[in-house]
Amino acid sequence: MRQRFVVVGAGQSAAEVTEFLHTRYPQAEVMAVFARYGYSPADNSSFANQIFDPAAVDDFYDSPPPVKDMLNAYHRSTNYSVVDIDLIDELYRRVYQEKVHGRERLHIMRASRLTDLRRLDDGIAADVEFMPTGRRETIEADLIVFATGYRSRDTRQILGTMSEHCLDDAAGRPLLGRDYRLMTGPPASAELYVLGATEHSHGISSTLLSNVAVRAGELLQSVVARSAAARAAARAAGPGAGPESAAGRSGELGELASR
Repeated sequence: MRQRFVVVGAGQSAAEVTEFLHTRYPQAEVMAVFARYGYSPADNSSFANQIFDPAAVDDFYDSPPPVKDMLNAYHRSTNYSVVDIDLIDELYRRVYQEKVHGRERLHIMRASRLTDLRRLDDGIAADVEFMPTGRRETIEADLIVFATGYRSRDTRQILGTMSEHCLDDAAGRPLLGRDYRLMTGPPASAELYVLGATEHSHGISSTLLSNVAVRAGELLQSVVARSAAARAAARAAGPGAGPESAAGRSGELGELASR
């Protein structure tokens, strides 16, 4: 084994993987590759963190699209491509200490990007470009870890023909109600709720645990209210107009929602 690892990414996961590999394998080199010039600290200050409050979801949902984009841009540093300051300081301490001692194992390849990746019989070969000069070098390593984040998948991609009945917002994204319900047009009547892939409509806390209990309660209340409305409409329409079989289940949901 070469005892060399490559970690691509500049966020919390990437930094934690870098720290873990550097600690777990005391003879190995760890190459941290990212486009920034250094790790950026997460903004966990009290005022900034109010973007995760339940009330902020209401404000965000009611905002016009330009304001939504502005708020997401302003507060990306609370969650995306950022690292806890204590971990940044620890990694910097290790880099500095190794330079003093003359044996460098932790290499911060700043302002760099991966341009090619090839599989070797006993590892990988990664081509890394230093973007300010265009200089490239090939790193042979035992493994490479990509901690580069993700993009939320469009829910409609997994709905098959049902996606034809889903409504779009002005930007062509799924149109969602405040209760996280996917809006559909006739003849669709199923109630579809989306959790997680709602940052464009509900804000930056959509993928986090901050509001998970509140979201669950809002969803439950919506299901109960809409089920009750459907039963009432069916009764008003007369016998045979709609099923009543969900009454027991809806009653149980109602009890939960009232707690």
